[in-house]
Amino acid sequence: MPELTRPRIISFEPLAGAAGDMILAALFDLGVDPKAVEKTLHQAGLTSISLQFARRRCEHGIVCGYLDVIDTDAAHDDHDHDHGHGHDHGHEHNHDHDHDHHHHDHHHASEEGAAPAPHHHRGLKDILALIRSSDAPARAKERAEKIFRRLGEAEASVHGIDVEQVHFHEVGALDSIADIFGICLALEQLGVERIYCSGYKIGHGTVRCAHGLMPVPAPATARLLEGYPVTRLPIATELTTPTGAAVLTTLAEGSLPTQPFRLLATGNGHGRKNLPEMPNIIRALLLEEQTGENANSEAKAWGEEETLSLISCETDDQTAESLGYLSERLLAAGALDVSATAVQMKKNRPGVRLQILSRPADEVRLANIILTESSTLGVRIQTARRLYLPRTTTKVNTPWGEAAVKIVRRPDGHTETIPEYEEARRIAQEHQLPLRLVLDTIKAWQA
Repeated sequence: MPELTRPRIISFEPLAGAAGDMILAALFDLGVDPKAVEKTLHQAGLTSISLQFARRRCEHGIVCGYLDVIDTDAAHDDHDHDHGHGHDHGHEHNHDHDHDHHHHDHHHASEEGAAPAPHHHRGLKDILALIRSSDAPARAKERAEKIFRRLGEAEASVHGIDVEQVHFHEVGALDSIADIFGICLALEQLGVERIYCSGYKIGHGTVRCAHGLMPVPAPATARLLEGYPVTRLPIATELTTPTGAAVLTTLAEGSLPTQPFRLLATGNGHGRKNLPEMPNIIRALLLEEQTGENANSEAKAWGEEETLSLISCETDDQTAESLGYLSERLLAAGALDVSATAVQMKKNRPGVRLQILSRPADEVRLANIILTESSTLGVRIQTARRLYLPRTTTKVNTPWGEAAVKIVRRPDGHTETIPEYEEARRIAQEHQLPLRLVLDTIKAWQA
């Protein structure tokens, strides 16, 4: 595994879908130590979990990581952690399900005619308590909690129940905790700050699960993928599972930006099902951002660079007046820029996306203003690199006296004079002149 440096990012590329064990296998293939992850899982109370990782060549000739998450205390002897992409519902489950929801990404095979094994249930609150009680790094625990909350909320929405009523089949919960918590521990071991995903793949057809025959993608997966770019492949099976969708939609910021990166390593995580059409893999790219001394040398030769915060949110139920007032408040409070863009939101509602550029030290204060003055229930905060041209401010003589201008140096070396708007506005009002005439005159006067 490459020596730890920062800042680092991961870009996931689901060639044929995503499941929890596939994502974790890709991270192990990058060089994460499975035993270190397993040790933390055991410390958290999952002492019966065994992470069995191996590299081998898949049917399409690519060496990939394969992972079996095994519960050694499972009540059924033939517990096969079998992902078609994580889970294959092409069979009937021989288990009793008397709770509101049965969710797992894993195939639990029972012998023909065997009596169903008894299972306990574990709620979201229990799972979060288990995660919080561990000695894992704070960020790993925070990421895992967010994923489980999002997964629980999706399941609650599908079944029309409160999130606290969602219960996870105990064996499935152990597998899901190992997958989700393991992924977050692996990301921490790699020193990953930011995560991206190139898109989501779905198959077609139907799957048989605890609630009967369901369309692909499964209801919870479909709910988790709402608002995200998806590609339907001509493959009659489930490709993206609820756990895979929950992990990636919770952690990923979108597609990898078009900026310079250094590729440190690649990892492939393979599902247990072989697909004749293509390798059943998700690829993870471990990258290092090119910032500071490592940034694009051509850009640094003529420009300056700074790291800012990009705050964004969407709203579909506010008036134009209130949005205008919010923009004014944000600018007065120190926002560097505020923009509003028309977007199409869920349920075909037209809405507005607000994007605010700020200094990192101001991001929380500005976020509080947004959450106070708007109807949105949350904001996204991302780190943004800004390259900008060097400029100086000076005074030039005009027919109406001195006026402030900016002198900007372009990449090809020439300089450009840009009148300060407020100065030109003042002159236009004082002398009852068209603003355009004043702006053009100031630029020509300097030239």
